[in-house]
Amino acid sequence: MSVIILYTIIVLIATISGAIAGLGGGVIIKPLFDLIGYHDASTIGFYSSTAVFTMCLVSIYKQLKEKFKFNIKIVSAISVGSLVGGYIGESIFNVVTSNTQDNIVKIIQAGLLGVTLILILIYTLNKEKIKQFKIDNLFIIFIVGFLLGSISVFLGIGGGPLNVATVMLLFSFDIKEASIYSIATIFFSQISKLGTVFLSGSFQNYDLSIIPFTSISAILGGYIGTLLNQKLDNKKIQNIYIFIIVVLIGISIFNIIKNLG
Repeated sequence: MSVIILYTIIVLIATISGAIAGLGGGVIIKPLFDLIGYHDASTIGFYSSTAVFTMCLVSIYKQLKEKFKFNIKIVSAISVGSLVGGYIGESIFNVVTSNTQDNIVKIIQAGLLGVTLILILIYTLNKEKIKQFKIDNLFIIFIVGFLLGSISVFLGIGGGPLNVATVMLLFSFDIKEASIYSIATIFFSQISKLGTVFLSGSFQNYDLSIIPFTSISAILGGYIGTLLNQKLDNKKIQNIYIFIIVVLIGISIFNIIKNLG
């Protein structure tokens, strides 16, 4: 029961933060679940995906209800790419986990996540000096979604910080717009992961009694976080975004040291 309570609290905090800044929540859930160390990498990825998927569903619904206007061309191409990429990322993850010790898998994930977050932090702090693009080519947008989906599902993080930084750089969105497109991309990548688990019949490998608690927490987190996203200005959202990234870099480094031991 103590693990369920811990997971539920983490999911609530993660999905509130994730919905505010477009982080999705998985980038917070995955390293913190690793830190607790109660489940293996595959199980943690599954729990993280169900929570993130639920949060995205709530967040997208609330954004649409508030009349947020998506660029249909961008959101469609990047989402389809993310859907395909999510499937590839999950396939690669399954190959790695079936041939590698669990602590090594966690070291690989934490290491790649740490490097990714450091690069994203450098970009975010210097984005005013970096040229922004306005990509309009459908195929390139699809490839962007494909890469984001595959990387995020392999790392088990939902992809939020990477999505936000990439969308700001390639489509010249501000961080508030980028956070919403990030949530949409995460949603489709998680459909791939959960669909793969469902079709392979792997649900039986997990303790599903935890899911109702984390799902309710994710619904609340998605609702509260989206409400705050709509009320906060770009500067405050960026400050939250940067703070979370810095904390997660520290957790990633700790997880690497912990699993090396």
